[in-house]
Amino acid sequence: MPSLQDLNYLGIPYDKIIQKWWELYNDGQTPVKSNRDVLTFELAVNLRHIAGFDRETLDKVIPCYDGFPHDQKMKCIDSALSEKRTQMPKRLRDVLTELKKEILRNDNASTWISTGSDNDNILSALEEAEQEDELFYYKRIPQSALPQGIAESIKATGAKMAMPVLAVTCPAIGALATDVKVLIHGKETKLNMHSFVVGDAASCKGDLDSVVDAWMVEETMKNTIYYQQEEEFRAKKKAAKNAKSQPDEPHLPVRFLTMNNTVANLAERLANTDGKHAFSFTPEADTVAQKWRSSMSDFSTMLRQSYDGSRYDREAKSADATTVHIDHLLWNVCMCGTPDALYRVINNYTDGLLSRFIIAHTPDNTFAPLEDKPNLMTDKLRDRIQQIAHLLPLMQGTLNLPKLEERSRQWVEKVRREALKDDDRVMARARLRDHGTAMRMATCLILCAVAEKLIKQHGLSGAEKQLKMRPQLTAEMAAKMQTPAMLDAYEVMAESLIDNDMLYFREKLENANQNTGLSSDRKRGGKNDRIYDRLSDTFTFEQAMGAKGSGCTHNSVRQMLKNWRKQGLIKQVDEGRYQKITNG
Repeated sequence: MPSLQDLNYLGIPYDKIIQKWWELYNDGQTPVKSNRDVLTFELAVNLRHIAGFDRETLDKVIPCYDGFPHDQKMKCIDSALSEKRTQMPKRLRDVLTELKKEILRNDNASTWISTGSDNDNILSALEEAEQEDELFYYKRIPQSALPQGIAESIKATGAKMAMPVLAVTCPAIGALATDVKVLIHGKETKLNMHSFVVGDAASCKGDLDSVVDAWMVEETMKNTIYYQQEEEFRAKKKAAKNAKSQPDEPHLPVRFLTMNNTVANLAERLANTDGKHAFSFTPEADTVAQKWRSSMSDFSTMLRQSYDGSRYDREAKSADATTVHIDHLLWNVCMCGTPDALYRVINNYTDGLLSRFIIAHTPDNTFAPLEDKPNLMTDKLRDRIQQIAHLLPLMQGTLNLPKLEERSRQWVEKVRREALKDDDRVMARARLRDHGTAMRMATCLILCAVAEKLIKQHGLSGAEKQLKMRPQLTAEMAAKMQTPAMLDAYEVMAESLIDNDMLYFREKLENANQNTGLSSDRKRGGKNDRIYDRLSDTFTFEQAMGAKGSGCTHNSVRQMLKNWRKQGLIKQVDEGRYQKITNG
């Protein structure tokens, strides 16, 4: 059997990685008897990502700390391997980044790199592995669940941008298919969605501009005509400034709205869309943060009401001021910006705005080499996207998608149990809207699949004719598009939504809710760090309290254990001692 020093990840010995792990996360100390169960599990659940999720490899590279019995260590490893697979956890990325810095600085790196490796090879391999990890969600989505329009949008930006592409295309599709509703838990729901794509400077956020332009080309052409008519009105009004007869002001249904606007102007535009969706996209969310700085509360209210499709009223005393009454506010909004811009736009974490957002992030390209052949929006890709976009406004009806509904319910229950095992109220709360948003996104993919099939069968003009002649055609065909691949795509999108909620807002939500009983003292970026799984098969009340984290109260631990007993996860064997009765 090879020694620990001989085992390596891309030329970096595992023992060096583990050493750096303890330096960063345990003050350089290895586990001792009182904490070896918890810390071995934490190490294994992270290390599995660079050990091929292989039980034997983890057994070889993770020592039995402080006399840890081998069978007990393997229970920790098995528990870690049973956790849901995610992207590489942030803490492990940070460990590899620190080792990368040592290699770049040549801080005695030559004394520990594996035989046959050199600095350049290791750095290149690490960068390649990091870029491969960015494909995590894309690889999980079956290709057959990416219909015409969606597939071309991803091809124009690259597979690593798949989730940001879905984040901006689904709200655009929902706005174009304005006469379509979907049944979610028995309630008819329009395809109302908002999204925010997060990315550092020069992280390819700008690549999304061409995608949105391709989907909204017909609305852009209409806007050009409307703006010209408004200019003509202004010219006539200026010429008739002192005349008794004034030209009538046109109320034009502009639906592709700029975000560089005031509350009053936007409200007026939204009132003039003839009951159809409006859509807004900005590649720079700072525009919103600056323009609406003193009106962020109004902005948040409008976004929340538009997600729900609820009534929106705005009154003013002055006859010249804007007064609007909208029965159902329909406005889908997409923004791109840095993490700082995200927190300036969503600055209240408990008013419900966050839970109504699709959050995606661009891949980390900090150390990525410049691509020889970058992905570009070609005329052919643009034309295929526009074919689908042209048919969406012709679709109508209420879609009944029972298979999608059932998969959604299964996902909600799975996340509920995951959250329950970690007493994770933040995650449990996030799932309550994320599943509905993911259902709306999946419905958008289904509509594209319907359009694609019609085009293949009848051609573009024939598909247009079919949709106009048969109002129920969309609903009939959509029901047949609930394939296993499409249901799998739903789950990937739902997982992405909740993972990004936790990544960007877990700590802020916990801090904001400290006084409402929703706080959790343990900070995590993912869902693979459960209190339940960190505990031994038999454990005491004190051990559960230690696993929950410093600062927790006896009452919060009692409530957690009470919830576990109620759900059949544990039983009490005697005073202060508990035993797991399921691995569910």
